[in-house]
Amino acid sequence: MKYYRVHTADVAWITKQPRGIFTAISKLVDAKTMNEEEIATYWKNRAYFEEVLPVPPFYEAGNPDGAVTWFKDTPEGNDIWAQMTFYRGMAGKYGLKLYRSECEELPGEVIYEDAFQIAVKDPKPEVEIVTKELDLRLDRLFAEGKLVSPDYKNCIANLPNSILKKFGIKTVGPTLPQLDTYLERDYKNIVVLLLDGMGTKIMERHLKPAGAFRSHLAGTYNSTFLSTTTAATTSVLSGLQPCEHGWLGWDCYYPSIDKNVTVFLNLEQITEVPAADYNVAQTVTPYVNIVDRICESGQKAYLIAPFADPSLQSIDDVCREIRQRCEQPEPKYVYAYWNQPDGLLHRHGGGTQIVLDAMAHMEQVVSELARELEDTLFIVMADHGHLDTDSVMLADYPELCDCLVRWPSLEPRALNFFVKEEKKKFFVQEFNRLFGETFILMPMEEVIERQLMGTGTPHPEFRGMLGDYLAIAITDLTIYFTEERWLSMHGSLTEDEMKIPLIVL
Repeated sequence: MKYYRVHTADVAWITKQPRGIFTAISKLVDAKTMNEEEIATYWKNRAYFEEVLPVPPFYEAGNPDGAVTWFKDTPEGNDIWAQMTFYRGMAGKYGLKLYRSECEELPGEVIYEDAFQIAVKDPKPEVEIVTKELDLRLDRLFAEGKLVSPDYKNCIANLPNSILKKFGIKTVGPTLPQLDTYLERDYKNIVVLLLDGMGTKIMERHLKPAGAFRSHLAGTYNSTFLSTTTAATTSVLSGLQPCEHGWLGWDCYYPSIDKNVTVFLNLEQITEVPAADYNVAQTVTPYVNIVDRICESGQKAYLIAPFADPSLQSIDDVCREIRQRCEQPEPKYVYAYWNQPDGLLHRHGGGTQIVLDAMAHMEQVVSELARELEDTLFIVMADHGHLDTDSVMLADYPELCDCLVRWPSLEPRALNFFVKEEKKKFFVQEFNRLFGETFILMPMEEVIERQLMGTGTPHPEFRGMLGDYLAIAITDLTIYFTEERWLSMHGSLTEDEMKIPLIVL
C-alpha cells in the first residue's frame, strides 16, 4: 500500500511535521489573503469535505499526539485528492508551494484509519519518504479563470443520463440538474439537436443577443476533456465519460493492434489504409447507445445524423427529418446531429462571413421548427467550442521526434507522447524549453490522478492508450502532428473550447 500527504515546507507547531494542505489553505483565509468570493468558496468546500471525508476524532481533543494524516493510494483516497481543485488552485494563485510526500510502508504508528486515510504518530525515521514539489500551473490557471476545470457533474456526459432517467431507464452516471428541471413535466417529443462546434463563445461571437438561440439560453455547462467531437459526442450517445468509453480523440492508439487509428474513419493515422478488417473502436471500446437502450425498453427513440444517413446533406434535411419523427403520435426521444459550424470554423476561422451566414441560417431554420412543433421540449446544444489558433509542426523539431516510440495521437491541442525510456529526461527538458510557456507537459499518471478525463471507472483499454505524457495547450498555440492544419481548433481547456450552451426552445 502506498501512502501520501500534500503539504507546505513550513512545519506545524503541534505536529512538528510539514503543514498539511487543509490547514495551509485555511491560513490563507485567516490572513484574508483570498478575496471575498474565494473565502465563500473555501467555506463551501470545507463543508463538503468535512461531510465526505471523516474527521479523525483526536482533532476534537486538540490532537494531543501530534498525529498527521496521510491519504491512502486507494480509489477512495485518490478521489478526494482529485476533487481538491479549489485548494490546489488557491495555492497556485497565491504562490504557496505544495509538496507531495509518498511512502510504500506505514510512516508511523497508526492511531486512526478509514477508507480514505490513515493518521500516524511517532514517525518512523527508517521509512523511505520521497518528496516532490507539485506543479500547480494548471491549478493556478483554473483558479484565475484562464482555463476551465473539467466538471463531470456539470458536463455533456450528464445530459444523456437525464434523458435515461426521464424514460425510466437506469442511468450510467450523474444527471444534468439544469436539464432535469425542464424534464419534470411530460412531453410527446423530447428533441436534442447537437450543432458541432457551437460553443458558448462561438454562439456569442456570431449570433445576435435577441436571436432565438441566445435569448433562450438556459445555462452553460462543460464539454468533456478532451473537448473534441470524438470524446464529447460519444458521451452524448452513451452517457459515459471519456475514461469510461475510451473514445478519447480524433486519433487514438490501440495497444491490441499497436497502431494509431483515426477513430471515426477507421484508418491508420495519416493514411488512407484501413486500420483493420473490422471497426477497431467499435470492437475494442464498444458502448451501448442510449437510443438503443430506450428502444429496447419498449419506448420510441430515433437518431438523426449524416453519419447514420448520408442523404442528410444540410441542416434543412436534418430539421425535415426531425419534423417527420415528431409528427408521429407516440412519445419519443429524438437525438439529432449536424456537423456545422465545426467544419466551417476549422477551414475559415471564426468571425468570417461564411460562418456568420451559416450560423444565422441554422438559427433560423431550427427556431422555426421548434416553434411549429407541438408538445415538444426542443434542446439545442454543442459538443465543444472553438478557438482561432496559431500552429507549429512537430516534424520541425527532430530532437523531440527522435525521443518518441510512435507518433502522438489524440488532438493537436492535447496530444499524448509515448517516449523512449532512455530519452524521457531529455524529452521533458527540451519540450518545456520549447513550449513551456504555451503547453503544460503532464505525466500521464498525474492526468489520471486528477481525473481530467473522467471520474468513473476507466475502461480496461484506457491506460494503455494514453502513453507517458500529455501536452495540454494553455494558449492559442497548436502542435500539429500531421500535414493538415486548421485556422480554428479545439481539444484543450480554454473557456472558448470547453463551455457549451444549453438552449431550450
